[in-house]
Amino acid sequence: MNRKNPEGEQRRSPVAGMYVLVRSRRRTVGLEVRPDATLVVRAPVRTPVWFVESLLREKAGWIEDKLAKARNHVSLLPRHDFLTGERFPYLGREWPVAVLAFQSQPLSFDPAAGFTLDMAAFDRGEVVFEEWYRARARELLAERVRHYAPLVGVNAPLLRITGAERRWGSCSTSGTISFAWRLIMAPMDVVDYVVVHELAHLREMNHSARFWTVVASILPDYDTRRRWLKDHGGLLTI
Repeated sequence: MNRKNPEGEQRRSPVAGMYVLVRSRRRTVGLEVRPDATLVVRAPVRTPVWFVESLLREKAGWIEDKLAKARNHVSLLPRHDFLTGERFPYLGREWPVAVLAFQSQPLSFDPAAGFTLDMAAFDRGEVVFEEWYRARARELLAERVRHYAPLVGVNAPLLRITGAERRWGSCSTSGTISFAWRLIMAPMDVVDYVVVHELAHLREMNHSARFWTVVASILPDYDTRRRWLKDHGGLLTI
């Protein structure tokens, strides 16, 4: 089976089942199991399929283990119908939502009560929540960047909020820092870790020992915060 998808060829392997084959100008073959339990094979342009299949057979145990963990993760993901009583993450806590009529805004938040969703916006709940998260992310992350930039020893950079699903933050060579809007769902100490991490890249555009020294000088417990994001970040979704 060989179907095109936006990223590569969708193929079937007798060993690994369905997988996506992505060809590029890279030099080696790489395997990736995504959080949604999709197996992706990245290979050089001229790599023959028989070679890919032989690698899948060789790595069958590793693939099955990663796929099993990913499927278990998928089963834990929240299923939201945007009904009263459901809970949504924000700054490390789960907050309930109530659907109300005749609300002045599509979505409101009260730290004492949680979210209220206007009944007229019910059918587009996912869009309304994402818009709210994006707005809060821009406000909070801008404030955290202004706070930490002088501590890291850099000027506050331009800031972008993105819909990235697999990267919490990034720093471009032009000095612009980007954050995924989903980061606003994490606890504040984790948010701060990602902010400091990206600001540190303005001094060290790598992950060398010097880079981690910069991060540790601001957040000595950065590894605990990073581990939380690795363990729980996949559940931060609507």
